[in-house]
Amino acid sequence: MSAPPSAGVPVDVRETITDIVRTHLDREVDPSLDVFDQGVTSLSFLRIVTQINEKYGITLDVAELEEASVDTLSGAVADQLRSENP
Repeated sequence: MSAPPSAGVPVDVRETITDIVRTHLDREVDPSLDVFDQGVTSLSFLRIVTQINEKYGITLDVAELEEASVDTLSGAVADQLRSENP
């Protein structure tokens, strides 16, 4: 389970992920809402996760994500970055 968005997620990580999702939706997003409820398709989500993985050199597994909001994606990225760079 990923950390809550307020639990040490660097602002730049959250902003970058917001920008990635915004680019795929071509509009503003609410970081707390599930991206699928905001119009992201399954194919777009795979592209979003791939772009995040490439940007940060990590391996997010879409099957392990309990929810798909910018906040939870940011928490998952921050968790992986912390575990790789303790």
